Amino acid sequence: MNLQGKLIVVEGIDGAGTTTQIERYAAHLRQAKRLVHVTREPSQGPIGSMLRQALGGRMALGNGYHSELMALLFAADRLDHLATEIEPWLRDGAVVLCDRYDLSSIAYQTATAPAELLERVDFESWVRSLNRFARRPDLTVVVNVSPDLAERRRRSRTGKPDIYEVAELQRKLAALYRDAERLTPGDAIVHIDGDPSLEEVSASLRAVLDPLVLGE
Repeated sequence: MNLQGKLIVVEGIDGAGTTTQIERYAAHLRQAKRLVHVTREPSQGPIGSMLRQALGGRMALGNGYHSELMALLFAADRLDHLATEIEPWLRDGAVVLCDRYDLSSIAYQTATAPAELLERVDFESWVRSLNRFARRPDLTVVVNVSPDLAERRRRSRTGKPDIYEVAELQRKLAALYRDAERLTPGDAIVHIDGDPSLEEVSASLRAVLDPLVLGE
């Protein structure tokens, strides 16, 4: 199968099921003999490791500049992720399934920025500009899920929640994700409903992606 590499991003609030759906779709592609690589952000690189510590509350960033620093770190991690992992796989013709990309940065950093910062600057546009050198996805799939369902899923997880897994924040993020076309203008974006059963969501994802990555 001589197909070009494709960068597919799957986005959603915490508890939307993006990680599960990506793994299920990757298995579907492997069964179809399509080269696929699964990755996520923060990446496994050095900057991504720093971000995971910050998200887990194990590393404190500068007081008063948390939103700005997180946005800068995510943008730096993204370029490193592209150069060292994503683009090599794309050159080999793989479908790269990425769990989160710069849409997450714009949504999460805007949603968590303090009000006084948002009053002074167009913070959303600034975060977008930090990512202007990042390759655009061939398609971004936003899994829209009700915040209440996502919260129930998060509660069933083991381990310590990260700093963004707060119900009020997740509701704000859900609204931002539904407005994804405005956050990343010009990007190819498709929304699917993440509330139905696991199998139904997987079927929706296959219906959206198969024509693009399998040529069906």
